Amino acid sequence: MLGVPLGSDSKTAAYVEKKLLNRLSTMVNRLAEFNDMQSAFFLLRVSFSIVRATHFMRTTPISKWTQQAEKFDKEIWDAAQGILGFTVSEQSWKQACLTPRLGGLGLRRIVDHADIAFSASWWEAKNTCGENWSSRDDVKSNLSQMRGSYKKDEEILKVLIEQARNQRDRQRLRRLQCEHSGAWVTAVPSTHDGNDTVMRPRNFQVAVQMRLGLPVLDEEKSCSLCKQIIDVFGDHAACCAMSSDRIHRHNRLRNLLERICHEGMLSPVLEKKGILGDVDGRRPGDVTIPVWRANKGLAIDVAITTPFGSHNLTCTEPCESYAESKKHAYYDKSFKGTAFDFAAMVFETTGAVNKEGLEVLRQLFRFAAKHQSLQLSVYCGRAWARLSCNLQNSVSQCFLNRSGSMAAFEKDTDNYDFDF
Repeated sequence: MLGVPLGSDSKTAAYVEKKLLNRLSTMVNRLAEFNDMQSAFFLLRVSFSIVRATHFMRTTPISKWTQQAEKFDKEIWDAAQGILGFTVSEQSWKQACLTPRLGGLGLRRIVDHADIAFSASWWEAKNTCGENWSSRDDVKSNLSQMRGSYKKDEEILKVLIEQARNQRDRQRLRRLQCEHSGAWVTAVPSTHDGNDTVMRPRNFQVAVQMRLGLPVLDEEKSCSLCKQIIDVFGDHAACCAMSSDRIHRHNRLRNLLERICHEGMLSPVLEKKGILGDVDGRRPGDVTIPVWRANKGLAIDVAITTPFGSHNLTCTEPCESYAESKKHAYYDKSFKGTAFDFAAMVFETTGAVNKEGLEVLRQLFRFAAKHQSLQLSVYCGRAWARLSCNLQNSVSQCFLNRSGSMAAFEKDTDNYDFDF
């Protein structure tokens, strides 16, 4: 009645094969035919990956259907490659199978988490019944499935960091663990509140490659704008000063921040003049809120840095270092005695944001959620998705503008209406 296989191992395996794997290939292969890569990947993650196996993971020991679990995981691996349009190495696939909170893509593998799910289910059932059950060899620690799976992902990530090829890879894996850095991965690609969470196929593809540490170029080549060398991972594009790409990247986040302030009825002012008096070249208020707290306004300075720059590779928290050395060291003294407080909001190209910026954003979200009559958790989830998708769109676009991929890229833009 509950759909739980009972009987010999062979019959159990045959039942799981029929229920779990029947038509799986047909369904996931259709996703690869979607024109919208972001939507196809979203559906793979939330509808066709490990979630389809949760029932068997919680009710049937993995020892009875190991081959079927391995086959299922391989099908999802192949499907992800088909959707994304590039191959994923085994090492990078291990990262992709982590939770987005730890730098992955949320495509968890059954073979990694089945024992955890079964143990969690057994303990929950035992506690609910209040009976004294005999112990089992295949039942592990008494942790919830969520906590147990997260702990398992932490163990896998630790190994990945230890096995990283170089300092850049270690830095990438560490910085992807920062709060909300993976919000674009879990974002619902919807135009309900504008195009903020919709990513063009090529932008989404490049963003995933960069997140997994995969090459975005076959070989090093000259930047089409400054003629310096772009390495195969595209790091140069994030800091190239030629053209106005970095300004556009900055302005996209600045403008979105202003819209969030408007949603909170805070009357924001873009690029407010005269905050520090009649001084040329010092305009610290990318977004200025006239009244913030204690009858003082707030000048928010938005900035973006890359953790892969030579000065940041060995830095534990590049965004914090940038906020202190480049922003507060430059502006703090000037703000003493003024009618405004100063806040530096520094993002990293991998998605991290400094603690001060994080606290300001959280307060902005509270105001906006109340004025939009939305639950705070609902508004916050969508707001982080909007910020994260805008950032990754801009970072990937910086690379596309320099890689010579624009001819192919333009063909993907017919159904998208973005202003870069």
